[in-house]
Amino acid sequence: MTASSKRLHRAGDPYPVLLQKLLVDRAGSLLRRLWGKRRLAIVTQSRVRRLHGARLEASLSRAGLEAITLIMGAGEDRKNLKTVERLYDGLVKAGFTRDDAIVAFGGGAVGDTAGFTAATFLRGVRYAQIPTTLLAQIDSSVGAKVGVNLRHGKNLIGSIYRPSAVWIDPSLLETLPGRDVRSGLFELVKYGFIGVPRLLRQFERAPLELGTDAMFRAIGDGVRCKLDVVREDETELGNRRILNFGHTIGHGLEAASDYKLLRHGEAVGWGMVGAVRLAAHRGRMSDTLAVRLEALIHGVGPLPSVGGLSPARVMAAVRRDKKRSRDGYRFILPVGFGRVETVDVPESEIEWAALSVLRGR
Repeated sequence: MTASSKRLHRAGDPYPVLLQKLLVDRAGSLLRRLWGKRRLAIVTQSRVRRLHGARLEASLSRAGLEAITLIMGAGEDRKNLKTVERLYDGLVKAGFTRDDAIVAFGGGAVGDTAGFTAATFLRGVRYAQIPTTLLAQIDSSVGAKVGVNLRHGKNLIGSIYRPSAVWIDPSLLETLPGRDVRSGLFELVKYGFIGVPRLLRQFERAPLELGTDAMFRAIGDGVRCKLDVVREDETELGNRRILNFGHTIGHGLEAASDYKLLRHGEAVGWGMVGAVRLAAHRGRMSDTLAVRLEALIHGVGPLPSVGGLSPARVMAAVRRDKKRSRDGYRFILPVGFGRVETVDVPESEIEWAALSVLRGR
């Protein structure tokens, strides 16, 4: 492996995860090596295909692979069962069988939806991930979680279904709007909180910029952190819950705004702010450290105002969160610089933290 190429998986892991610049131009040969001359369905979005589709399609052609393209709508609100049904229809019309395979080529919504389609079409067909956003590259493409949203909340329908491979190409990020880059950076901050403090120190030193060695290393750090956690607890019966840091309140904010006000990473950013404030409120963190960490989160970039959201709607969405237990909420609380713990928190404290975010203080 060169400096511009890294294997992020370990020997014995169930699927390979490769980080490499210009990897999309090799995707055809990689897919041919992975599956042979299997027919493919590329699930993507119009913008992704316009920007990057020619590179992928040329690579498939060079490898002698036959592929169809299935387009889904853009936006988190399109990650739903209606979209899945349309993808099923496309696969059936093309005569796809269990000998064929799906490639998710897009951001998190594409990866989750295509993965769920693969898990359920004909009781399961093979699929691979080629994520095209920073957030998808460091988070949603890895870990084998697939699923879609209901109007009641985020990711309420889903499964654990492993991809055959995850191929991460940082060159695909060059066309991302700045807001989408920042959305992914908030998820990188999350990894800093849950166990990679050098990422927190990196954000305190200087902003991360696309195309730099620092960004390449940060992507690798984030993915390795997630792989380490998932390796121990793939089905989220224990330590994998720490990956939900910032998500309990964050998912409530997303749902309360009908997935239109916030990018996912922005919602997680606000959720992390709420978690830091709750940690200080509970005495699990000094006020000095809380101020430092909240400043670090805001330093990533501007977070959209959430002051116009209904507190009642936010809490209604939080109550439907799948991390809720009989004793309260399994909440990931920061307790140091790069350290978190899982605690049961009563609803009244979650509401206090959510209101502090909504009120901007």
